[in-house]
Amino acid sequence: MRRVSNLAFNQEFPICTGLTGIPQESPVYIRRDRHNPFDPDAVGVWLEIHPEVALGWLYRKDTNRPVVLAALDQGKAITGRVQLRNPGPGAASANPRARQKVVVFWL
Repeated sequence: MRRVSNLAFNQEFPICTGLTGIPQESPVYIRRDRHNPFDPDAVGVWLEIHPEVALGWLYRKDTNRPVVLAALDQGKAITGRVQLRNPGPGAASANPRARQKVVVFWL
C-alpha cells in the first residue's frame, strides 16, 4: 500500500552534509533512529546518498507511524522517496514559496 507522511526535517542535515537542497524524488530508507535522544521510538528517514545523518523523522502523531514501527519490528526493509509538495491554501498565504517535504513509501 502506498503511504505518504510529512517529514519533520532535521535542521542539522544541511550543516552535516553540505546539501543546500534536496533533489526531488530522492531515494530514502526508513528505519528506527535509536540515537534520537528525544524519542525512543523515532522513525528516521535517511537519503541513500547521505546515510550518515537522518534527513528527518516521521512525526509522532503521524497515522503511518504505528504501521511503520510494526513493520520495522518484523524486520522489513522500508524504502521510498522524498517529494516536495506545494502547501495547502491556508499555508500558502503565510509563505507562498514554502514547499512541504513528504516521504512516499510502500508497506
